[in-house]
Amino acid sequence: MINLLIILFFFELNANNKSEIFMQKIYKNISNNSNLVQPINIVKNNSKKKNVILGIIQSYSIKMILPFFKSWIKANYENCDMVMFVRNIAQETINYLKSINVTVFQIPDQYKNVRAINIRWKMYIDFLTKNKNKYRLVLHTDVRDTFFQKDVFKYYEDYDPFLGIAVEDGTLQNKVNKKWIIDYAGEEKHRKIRNERIICVGQIWGTLDKFLEFAIIFWEKLMENPKAIEQGIGNYLIYYKRILKDFIIKSDNFGPIMTIGITKSNSINFDSNNNILNFMGEIASVIHQYDRKHDIMKMVIKKFCPELIQSNQTSQTKNSQLNTFSINNCNKNILYLLILIQIFTILLSLKTRISIYEKKQII
Repeated sequence: MINLLIILFFFELNANNKSEIFMQKIYKNISNNSNLVQPINIVKNNSKKKNVILGIIQSYSIKMILPFFKSWIKANYENCDMVMFVRNIAQETINYLKSINVTVFQIPDQYKNVRAINIRWKMYIDFLTKNKNKYRLVLHTDVRDTFFQKDVFKYYEDYDPFLGIAVEDGTLQNKVNKKWIIDYAGEEKHRKIRNERIICVGQIWGTLDKFLEFAIIFWEKLMENPKAIEQGIGNYLIYYKRILKDFIIKSDNFGPIMTIGITKSNSINFDSNNNILNFMGEIASVIHQYDRKHDIMKMVIKKFCPELIQSNQTSQTKNSQLNTFSINNCNKNILYLLILIQIFTILLSLKTRISIYEKKQII
């Protein structure tokens, strides 16, 4: 009850950026009844460094990833690079990415047998190590099921240093997440963290130093057991091993990054422009796992990629015309066949009659 009063009190103070930051700091430390999340130093950011978004694309068509990039453009990210590591995608897709100023790196063939969700962390480590002096904030994100509404980096520009984690609505007693952790670490270790909220490894962000520190540890653990699922390892490292515990902050559905895959649809709210609102009533910056909600997926495509709807309708029309053409051709072929059969029957009948007539003449 006291926690709720604190939340309501600071919600009323939401008149300026300082109160927003303070409110989120309080919420992050009380909302999941965990002592994992620690107070974070808030400093004024005077850095001239850029921010960067990192992701991986493997075997996706351009249609599958278009909402991600179209929404990113519309969200007007300032002073931000977009870097994608790619494998097995069409040249058409690469050309599109380059046309919108996305930096594209092909994943080296030496890693062709390493799963995409694992190898991306190695790619991140190599890239960020070479660009330590260029970037300040880093966001790693899934691509296919994510879209943007606002510049998320503006929300975190006064936090330093930190590692951000995306928290889902469920706990680690969730059947799938439970299995991933038990398969990796065993039942006893899972039992000690089973009541913690699910950390979604599809969204990790933070200052470059802390993000890189996490990525290095994470990559080492992934390579120790390549068959393990990365989300199971991520939750184990953060909750059980408590790595970077003094620097972690989170965003659940009250924060700027929302993970809505297992969130009840009737608890997701929109404004008049079909922007998804977080549970604080603010426009969320990043929405992850939107494709789990059919209505939201349709809304996202209509809002950011209406050309996909037209393309689909055109394709359906062409298919319909093709089917009609095929049916008509089929009907014509059947008619021709019947005519040929009829002609053959007549000829056969005439031949038979002629043969009978000739026999009679001989007799």
